[in-house]
Amino acid sequence: MIKFLKSLSYLFIICFFFNFSSNLLATEIKTQEKLYGITIDDSWYDDVKIEDIIDGIKNLPIKPVVRIVMSKDIKPKDYISLFSEVHKVAYIMAQPVDSFEMNTYKNVESYKKRFEDSYKYLKDYVDIWEIGNEVNGQEWIKENPKFTAKKIYSAYKFIKSKNGITALTPYYFPPEENKISMENWLKKYIPNDMKNGLDYVFISYYEDDNDGFQPKWKDIFINLEKIFPNSKLGIGECGNTSQNATKQSKIKMINHYYSMTKYTTNYVGGYFWWYWVQDCIPYKNNEVWLELSNNMKN
Repeated sequence: MIKFLKSLSYLFIICFFFNFSSNLLATEIKTQEKLYGITIDDSWYDDVKIEDIIDGIKNLPIKPVVRIVMSKDIKPKDYISLFSEVHKVAYIMAQPVDSFEMNTYKNVESYKKRFEDSYKYLKDYVDIWEIGNEVNGQEWIKENPKFTAKKIYSAYKFIKSKNGITALTPYYFPPEENKISMENWLKKYIPNDMKNGLDYVFISYYEDDNDGFQPKWKDIFINLEKIFPNSKLGIGECGNTSQNATKQSKIKMINHYYSMTKYTTNYVGGYFWWYWVQDCIPYKNNEVWLELSNNMKN
């Protein structure tokens, strides 16, 4: 019996330190005052080697945050290899559900299960969980916003129950371009405990999709900080989406976003260039990769 109790105590100690060290790794990112993000989307699998992507990441001057976009038709457990390799050289923000696949989850339970499965297999590699992507994009999500909000809230509650770090990504619409502004959508549909508990709120914005409109970012982030007083804020998606985009236009846009000033106390950057794999890999002698790299400063 004594031997059994000793074994139990040793097992408890091992589990305690394992969980403690895992939590330390998970919260390390929250100590970062500035984040530089890039995105690995789901369109490169047939054209690019993972080794080339890793080379492009590890040669950046600082440890970036890499958003990994997960496709619905790929099971979370099949992402273990990619996530484990990327996590050796970067922080990871997992995106289990992209906004364009939001409406394929027909009930709250299926959306939550996507996050449960993702957490089960990928928790050791994920620093931030993007619990909702472009959540106010009703134009392409095409479902009742109350239903969308319930789905993202279920993911938020689940990740928080695991002491995970959460991020929400709304989409910025220029004035009068949408029935309801980004700010008003967030005020109306996001529950109060989520407004107070989200770790990050990152704004998605593509100026090419909005006739080049330049938002008044300082005003936007001041307003956002009032809605999410405890969240760190930043840009969650950007990129040169124009069909006639050139190397020069990409470089100019990277300079514009990655050199943004600290708009508010809680502003941490982000940016997460969506076309990083397409534009920056292979990285050698790549002027777009170099420009992005040069904009990453401690």
